[in-house]
Amino acid sequence: MAEKHRDKSHHERLFKASMSPVRRQIVAAIGIHGKSRDELKQELNVSDFQLKFNLDWLIREGFVVEEEGKLKLTDDGIELLEAG
Repeated sequence: MAEKHRDKSHHERLFKASMSPVRRQIVAAIGIHGKSRDELKQELNVSDFQLKFNLDWLIREGFVVEEEGKLKLTDDGIELLEAG
């Protein structure tokens, strides 16, 4: 499989995602197996606003998708998870 082309905007999105402790917590909590919104809310010690704002950002920027009520990391989300 060919390596995905990484342009400047990709690196900027990855940087913005990694600079937010809440976004990193969300990505780590979702992990490779995925979680529901309720599971995330129970696991993370963040306000409803923080969770919704940051999760919506991660979805909009392509790091997380929601399928059948479960949040899952995209390839970009896994890259962010691996970057720590």
